[in-house]
Amino acid sequence: MLHILFMTFQGSLSLFGIFIWGFVIERIRPVEPKVNESGLVRNCAIGFCFIFVRECMSFLLALTLINSLFSSWTGLFTFIGRPDGGNVLKSFGLGFAYLAARDFFYYWLHRLQHASRWLWAEHALHHSDESLNVTTSVRHHYLEIPLTVLFVNLPLLYLVKPPVLTLTVVISILSITELSNHLNLRLGLGRFSWIIATPQNHRIHHSPQPEHIDKNFAAFFPVWDVLFGTYYRPNKGEYPPTGLSSGERVTTTRQALLLPFTMWRKMISRS
Repeated sequence: MLHILFMTFQGSLSLFGIFIWGFVIERIRPVEPKVNESGLVRNCAIGFCFIFVRECMSFLLALTLINSLFSSWTGLFTFIGRPDGGNVLKSFGLGFAYLAARDFFYYWLHRLQHASRWLWAEHALHHSDESLNVTTSVRHHYLEIPLTVLFVNLPLLYLVKPPVLTLTVVISILSITELSNHLNLRLGLGRFSWIIATPQNHRIHHSPQPEHIDKNFAAFFPVWDVLFGTYYRPNKGEYPPTGLSSGERVTTTRQALLLPFTMWRKMISRS
């Protein structure tokens, strides 16, 4: 447990450094000139809990895979892919292919979170941020971690078996993308916005306006939204407000951490 706490603290410090970089980038062409300082602090507190659970899940998953599924390191590499001899170019190529596959799995999980009111209860926290910025990337409830592991990470590791170096490439790209998509920044690709996710593209997803609801689910490749009918191409200069369509606001860390349980209790009491 001390090891996990240390890793969480170390990860939080690294994120803090990245956040500073994000704040600088956001000052170039911000969507919202004024930043909600209390909201930034609350996002970081929520993010620390999120990272802690993520580290716990990663640690437990590693122990399970090593102790229960494999008798040797050879078996481990057979499952997640053999080392590729340090071929960086090949790893990047495989990394993008694996990233597209992961985005496909994530697209459907993300879409299900919006379609099911029970899953929406744990995803609503992320959408409740009314001031989208780099720290929104860690404004997730910790209950999202088990879902991602079960419905995205494990199926991909079993079906695709990526090389070890490829996993490193993908994790790095995912981390950067998750942070950059939530930047408070006027950045889009216009008619080419279907190629790769941008802050403008993802801001549409966070919008409570009726025409934006349940649009742009993909985290990296919007082509999945195009193929499955959930794509919305932002108009020039279109940067809508963000938050929950219900108008509900999350103003404390305690409220944030208890939000899914509060929503579930209300649903049960009404049934």
